[in-house]
Amino acid sequence: MCLACGCAILQRNEFRAIASGENWRVRLVKYNSGSEVVKKGGFEHPFNISLAKLNNILAGIYVEDNHVVGKKARRKLFPNKVRRVLLKPLQDAFSQAQPDEVIDFSFMQGKSFLWIFNHDLFTSGIFFKKDGKLNLVMRVVSYQCDNYQTAVRQFVSDPTQRALSNDWNFVLMPGMSLKKYKKGKFGFFQENYYSNWLILDLDRVYEPVKSTVKDFEKAVTPPPVVEQQKEPEDFRPHGQTVVAPTVPKTVDDPETRRKLQVLRELYNSGAISRSTYERKKDELLSP
Repeated sequence: MCLACGCAILQRNEFRAIASGENWRVRLVKYNSGSEVVKKGGFEHPFNISLAKLNNILAGIYVEDNHVVGKKARRKLFPNKVRRVLLKPLQDAFSQAQPDEVIDFSFMQGKSFLWIFNHDLFTSGIFFKKDGKLNLVMRVVSYQCDNYQTAVRQFVSDPTQRALSNDWNFVLMPGMSLKKYKKGKFGFFQENYYSNWLILDLDRVYEPVKSTVKDFEKAVTPPPVVEQQKEPEDFRPHGQTVVAPTVPKTVDDPETRRKLQVLRELYNSGAISRSTYERKKDELLSP
């Protein structure tokens, strides 16, 4: 009876959906139980980040297996095809998050998602901004599983509660560091950092990813059209910002509206030219 009463008064975490698909999900979470970091909140949310910058940051995050002997092969935590799916939902989540909410994400790579793996691999973690830095804390990376829905129910806890012993490591690049913590009085064998907690400097200029526009076009475009001549780039006087028209509200298909919004963000960030913007918009709006 006491145990039942204790469970009844236990505060539950609160969730707000942003977007989801068959094998991925982005949502906002308010933790009422967990570490003091997530319960206390005080995050610098909401905040706006361009699709181009977010894409460059995510494309530069690598992990490697720590149980491999000899030269370790590193791999992108967010491969190109994963970024094509998660980029816009993550941007929306950052712009809608409140100071007591973190951005929770998960995705599964495998035959049903990317068509290139022999096993389904589940990845899950959270983002939040604090002290001007972007924090990425992972629950699990490339965990072999048979079903996304089972995995997403299994890995829901707060990943900031303790340092984890993982079979993978973050590959630290310029502008990145691991979260440090104070050792316990008798913690002689403890590491002095969280191996699953990456901190990224948002003020750093991250190298542009050449595949930004190409990946976007693959995501929203049917078979490519052969261009007869090179399109001229926009002429933008120094200091002047050219803003693309807003997405028409008369478009009935939610997926088409989402792709139009992504297209507008790419144009406003300077990643594509005006002519490319207009051509892609016409293709999306054509019957």
